[in-house]
Amino acid sequence: MRIILWLNRLLLLAATVLFTLIGASYLINPVSKSSVFQITLGSAAPITNMRVGFGAFPLSFALIVFACLLSSDRILIGLSFLATVVGVTTGVRLLGAAVDGAAPETLMGLKPEVLLTLLSLIAIVGERRRRRALPVVR
Repeated sequence: MRIILWLNRLLLLAATVLFTLIGASYLINPVSKSSVFQITLGSAAPITNMRVGFGAFPLSFALIVFACLLSSDRILIGLSFLATVVGVTTGVRLLGAAVDGAAPETLMGLKPEVLLTLLSLIAIVGERRRRRALPVVR
């Protein structure tokens, strides 16, 4: 059962790295990152909004997930947070594909999001089983 704890920590670490890379890339160069999706940022306000929306939020997620992986008491919280964030993201991407059309860029992001959502849900089940197997401390 100890292996489950370390696999869950590894998943949370991978999510920390992923959120950090996403957030840092938008924080450092929001104009370049948004231009890939044909989004034009014409003044300081939209550039700052892009830094906040696509930079600050993923970096905040990275900090939360990282804090959760440091304590075995918070692993389940971190996994639940991860599943929620990635699950909602995946759902919105699917909605966007259905409503706006399935652009190649949309579908490219879908595969890793679905995988991370599934891994998070599997990890939550594993963590709950691990906790049930622990001896009761009184």
